[in-house]
Amino acid sequence: MKRNNRPLQEQIGQFKSELGNSADLSIRECAVGVKQIPIAVLWLDGIVDTQSLNEGVLAPLISRTRELDVTAHEDLYIWLQNSVITAKKVSHALSIDQAITLLLSGHSIVVMDGCEGSIAVETLGIETRSIEEPASTVVVRGPRDGFVESLEVNVSLIRRRIQNKKLRVEAMTVGSVTHTSILILYLQDRAPEETVAEVRRRLSQIHIDAVLESHYIEEIIRDNARSLFPTVYSTERPDDIAGGIVEGRVALMVNGTPFVLLVPCTLFHLMKTSEDYYLAYPVATFVRWLRYIGLFIALLFPSLYVGVLMFHPEMVPPYLLSSILSAREGVPFPLLIEALLMELTFEGLREAGIRMPRAVGSAISIVGALVIGESAVRAGIISSPTVIIVAGTAISSFIIPSIDLSGTIRLLRFFMLICASLFGLYGVLFGLILIGIHLTTLRSFGISYLAPIAPYKKDEARKTLIRVPWWTLRTHSRRHR
Repeated sequence: MKRNNRPLQEQIGQFKSELGNSADLSIRECAVGVKQIPIAVLWLDGIVDTQSLNEGVLAPLISRTRELDVTAHEDLYIWLQNSVITAKKVSHALSIDQAITLLLSGHSIVVMDGCEGSIAVETLGIETRSIEEPASTVVVRGPRDGFVESLEVNVSLIRRRIQNKKLRVEAMTVGSVTHTSILILYLQDRAPEETVAEVRRRLSQIHIDAVLESHYIEEIIRDNARSLFPTVYSTERPDDIAGGIVEGRVALMVNGTPFVLLVPCTLFHLMKTSEDYYLAYPVATFVRWLRYIGLFIALLFPSLYVGVLMFHPEMVPPYLLSSILSAREGVPFPLLIEALLMELTFEGLREAGIRMPRAVGSAISIVGALVIGESAVRAGIISSPTVIIVAGTAISSFIIPSIDLSGTIRLLRFFMLICASLFGLYGVLFGLILIGIHLTTLRSFGISYLAPIAPYKKDEARKTLIRVPWWTLRTHSRRHR
């Protein structure tokens, strides 16, 4: 560090000016050495660990320099950094801009009278919630821990599961205003180098003011941004992310959110859960196929109901058709309008249940659905078969494990309803063809979205559709999806 004639108060004043005289900027001035050279420590309240600040910075500066002639050292800052300050990470901040950037990220800054530059000491201590089971993905059997909003804690949850020296953790900063930290995690010998390089390239090309949640990153780096289908996997479960890393995928952790991203992502990856590997393989296979059935019911059930009754009533058995028509007798709305009204009503109840306080949210959604459905049927506004169809569709949509994919199916359900109301079953078939063509064109970081079914790979497709028992696999050290 070079000496200059800048007094300490001038340096402190520059920090205050750059931060707009912020009320949370704290300053502790003291003197070091027998010459009593003025020195100051600056930090921001609320984002530093008070114990680390006191024990690693303030106490050594005040107590360990009283009897030493610091003027005999050519570089005062180097001496303080190497011999006095006991914090775990100490670095030089050569410019005011570098010092302020570190100050905003939880470092404490040490400046000295008559010396240029400063010392940055890591004293980050932001309060975070305790590790608990994620509310978005509840399992019957499996680990109960979930990611939190701290990068350090989240990395430790992965390190606990993958104790391998080839696990790589790379850091980046995104956001010109927020300067949000992002970590890239992968296994060096399993993740394809081209995938890792593509992830780095897409992250480096992000130009945005703020990143407040991982979905910002997800929406920017995904393939085909206009597609409704998610091509980036997100979860709160550390075991899910650890399994993906072992398979050769790349994980992205964003500071301030418990949702971690995983790429590449395929449609069949979204239909599986980590719990599949904690259950007996016959049960897991049955549940996996149940999800696929639920996916098609959630997508096609209302459109098939509308298309068959409007264009192909001869396909319905006579007694069932007579029962449906008698139930619809007196209903003032066409079949399409009736189905759309019920679907929109249920979506509104679902959203209300989420936004209401947790203690009353579920009760309001259930009671609201029962009361509105029964009252509408008794009043002759809605027919009971339509209520049954919408209720069955709603239950099926909850079977889909991915929240993002479930939202996509909810939107496509309305598209299929319109197609069925215009052309009947031909419209349903036309809509499925359009969705199939779109899915075959999607890719996620170089991987086909329908892999391993299209293109077809026999062994991987078998492990995708069936939860293969562990004892049939030659390599037990790697999870196969």
